[in-house]
Amino acid sequence: MTNPEMLTLNQYSLPAGLGTLQQAVCDFYNRTYNLSGTRGEYTPANVAVVAGATEGLDVAINTVVGEGDEVIMFDPSFPWYAGIIRMAGATPVILDMAPPKFMPDLDAVRAAITPRTKALLLNSPHNPCGHCYTQEELEALAGLAVAHDLTVISDEVYENVVFAGRRHLRIADQEGMAERTLTLGSASKLLSLTGWRVGWVLGHERYMAGVRTLHAATSYCAPTPLQHGVAAALQAEDGAFEGRPATIEANAAVLGAALREAGFAVCPADGGHFLTADTSPLGLDGLAATRQLLGQEDVRVGAVPSMIFYAAEGGAGGEEEEDRPLVRFALCKERATVEEAAERIRRFRPVLPPPS
Repeated sequence: MTNPEMLTLNQYSLPAGLGTLQQAVCDFYNRTYNLSGTRGEYTPANVAVVAGATEGLDVAINTVVGEGDEVIMFDPSFPWYAGIIRMAGATPVILDMAPPKFMPDLDAVRAAITPRTKALLLNSPHNPCGHCYTQEELEALAGLAVAHDLTVISDEVYENVVFAGRRHLRIADQEGMAERTLTLGSASKLLSLTGWRVGWVLGHERYMAGVRTLHAATSYCAPTPLQHGVAAALQAEDGAFEGRPATIEANAAVLGAALREAGFAVCPADGGHFLTADTSPLGLDGLAATRQLLGQEDVRVGAVPSMIFYAAEGGAGGEEEEDRPLVRFALCKERATVEEAAERIRRFRPVLPPPS
């Protein structure tokens, strides 16, 4: 870069993002999902670059809902969903997804829609459970959104990690949904740049004025030099994305085998960065299993108890001492780290609580 170009790295970008990054985001999605020449093709007018997808979630929700509105979401869920909905003055209507596959109950969604329902919040690939929405599920959810004039906010930050035999499907690409979907994406997950805090919101122009205004009032802009870096990475088309799903899936196989040997029941995942295991065969709930995994001297493996993913039961702010029998493990680690964790998990010996 020339000296004048270097100087611009230390300045604010426009709130909606650098033009080069907006275009790179459009090109990436249009290329990856074959959107060029379709009604769903993205232009820079459909992009707001934000300071990470969590901020994107915040501004998307606040663009769509307000005091007294309702947003349908699913537990288990990313811990900030319900809190952001409540801070917007709306009510999260939380529907439970049952293990081991954690699929949405479409009849429950239909029954939950009221005149106050304004939005449906989806997450695919799912955190923490790894379910990827099927075409049938997306068609059904899209039909409900169109019939009831709902906006869908779709958190798709793990879109690049879908396991063999599956592919990432977007609700924005369903009939009638391009104009009523806000999609969240993230360099943190797509490019493994969690510390950069660069994400984006994609959607119809009718949403973008609100999204961009709220973003400007929240963080003003994502870090300018890091926007340049993300744009370059998205433009590279160098195959950097291709190996990651296989790496994560292989990690899931290694960790899953060890968990089964240790007595856990492993919930099947279609993609994403995590593996969820059922602790009920051990006679422990998730919180107890997590404490014991970390506390046993010859194990010392960290996991996350399911309680923080259940907003209906208190979520991240809960203080319960009992939990559902589920724990989440991270797969987005070097193979050597995963293999070491697997070896330690094989040494795990659950300690049952005394009878009450």
